[in-house]
Amino acid sequence: MATRNQRPSTELSPPPRASRTRLPAAPEPYRYSIADLERETGVSSRNIRYYISEGMLPPAYGRGPTATYDLGHLLRLRMIARLRDDGIALRDIRERLAGLTDEEIAGTLKIQTRPPEDRWRRVMLHPSLELHVREPGGAPDLALEEAVELLVRLAQPVIDRIDEPTS
Repeated sequence: MATRNQRPSTELSPPPRASRTRLPAAPEPYRYSIADLERETGVSSRNIRYYISEGMLPPAYGRGPTATYDLGHLLRLRMIARLRDDGIALRDIRERLAGLTDEEIAGTLKIQTRPPEDRWRRVMLHPSLELHVREPGGAPDLALEEAVELLVRLAQPVIDRIDEPTS
């Protein structure tokens, strides 16, 4: 019941303000156990832990037997192994890795970290008719190109009749 100086509120209160806290980033789609890293790189788990303690690798996600690692760990371990094979000292490797992103390391190692993107090509058959061809990323597909050329040749007589007057 409203008092004399108060009137009942018919207005809705504004929604609460959003906090400035950032939403957590989505986890990487691929996670590796330490055994996976050992198998993929040939680097022992003891050395992996040592590289983490020396700042050559970022820490694992989690602790203990459930700890996981991501693609960045895998790439850096491969780079460390390559540089060690070249006879480079660990302190020099740490300095080199500190200035590199995962993408730069993948480029140096010539590793493709994402599948190539597909491209779409539009083939104009007629002002009112077009063919859309999805070309898979990577190397050109000659069989697909031949199929497109055959389709265009087979469609040409029908397309030529589009503009002919009908009787």
